[in-house]
Amino acid sequence: MNTSALRPRRPTRGGTTKAVLYCPDCGHESPPDGNWLRHDEPTRVVYDCPSCEATLTVRPKF
Repeated sequence: MNTSALRPRRPTRGGTTKAVLYCPDCGHESPPDGNWLRHDEPTRVVYDCPSCEATLTVRPKF
């Protein structure tokens, strides 16, 4: 994963910190399980930005 795209979000009212992914191209932000476009391929999973369609990360499929 592109670790520069993962930054901690400010603590919520409950005091917990939530992770947020940021698109390095356009700045779109969403939680890891948010609105990123996920493409399942035979050997990998590709996550693209819903705003600019840049590839955020490519993960191996197990």
